[in-house]
Amino acid sequence: MNLLYNLVAVQPIHNAKFHGGGSYGEELFWALLKHYDPNHRGLVLPDEGAPVFQNKETKIYCIYDSKKYLSSSIIAACKKNDISIFDINESSPQEIINKYAINTFYTPLYSLEKKWKIEVERFVFTWHGVRALEMHYSGLGVSFAKSFSQKIEALVRYRECWKKYFYKPKYQLLAKRIAEGKVQAMTVSEHSRASIKGFFPELIDIEIPVFYSPMAENVAKGILPKETGGKRYFLLTSGARWEKNNLRAVVAFDELISSWIAQNKEFNFKIIVTGVTNKKNYTKKIRHHENFIFLNYVENEELELLHQNAYAFIFPSLNEGFGYPPIQSMRYGVPVAASGTTSIPEICENAALYFDPYSISEIKNRLIQLLDPRIYKDYSARAKQRYREVSQRQKEDLEKAVDFILNAFLF
Repeated sequence: MNLLYNLVAVQPIHNAKFHGGGSYGEELFWALLKHYDPNHRGLVLPDEGAPVFQNKETKIYCIYDSKKYLSSSIIAACKKNDISIFDINESSPQEIINKYAINTFYTPLYSLEKKWKIEVERFVFTWHGVRALEMHYSGLGVSFAKSFSQKIEALVRYRECWKKYFYKPKYQLLAKRIAEGKVQAMTVSEHSRASIKGFFPELIDIEIPVFYSPMAENVAKGILPKETGGKRYFLLTSGARWEKNNLRAVVAFDELISSWIAQNKEFNFKIIVTGVTNKKNYTKKIRHHENFIFLNYVENEELELLHQNAYAFIFPSLNEGFGYPPIQSMRYGVPVAASGTTSIPEICENAALYFDPYSISEIKNRLIQLLDPRIYKDYSARAKQRYREVSQRQKEDLEKAVDFILNAFLF
């Protein structure tokens, strides 16, 4: 068996250096590698202690984009394990498949770009959801975009005409391939599976297994910004992406501070937003700049430290296939307030306070609730319990996902 793993999917997309789909792809890569023996060319499952494919060699190949960031640890691991890694700028996926007799291609994210429309014996991928069809258009996409090309893309992405004539036809071709058994798909939440089948009823009777997204348990390292004063800050992440809806949460915070000051009360909390590449998107909408700390992208260990020491985590995202960040904070018993939409209630269950992500006043109401010591203590305990439940399933499902990639035809 020759497996081509698409590492392009773990690299930056749009204006985000790090993203959930990329983290997912990295964790699956490491899980595959954990069972890879470059000397015996076999992938071994931990419970059985025998090669997945009896009497067959298994070799992993990878493809990436040299023009984008890729973790140096992944590059080093490929070198150490004698895994050939190809640059997509020099060879197309199809050329690699043909040259090296690749019979299984796996990608953690599906791309609609023409270069990924490939012919291979087994095409396996993770379908995280249909955000392109679920989301509503917003002009904020243009202001949050960094480059000119990204701004042009943001002008049309999520518009109904673009969905109808661009996204939907391409996804329907994909759904047709799945229905015909030419492609095997897995997904990351019950919400995503239902949404996929809702948009594409031809898949109603097709088995699409749900395996919860694996999550890296990073060690918290670094130094907190000195302005935070310890556990006296609310945390928001992914500030470069308008779909994460942090702007409404920031405005809600700012309004809350104003109301506190109007009552001669001091709001002695800070608000940290990470992943912010253009502060003006936020600063032009707020009055109390001294209460906000806008950080660019931070390393995983530093982000873990921010989760660990936050007073509370706010997750106003408009659309999620799974949604890692709330669970990252719950690991430390940090209470969470989150959007009550898409997969978020499924993943967080009763361990989060929910709000309408389009309502600034509702977001503000949940912030006020989190300032109540009784509610805070209750949701801190719920957070720890929910983390344990999700973490256990993630570990179990990671092995199932690896098995699915290698044995998709058995499902």
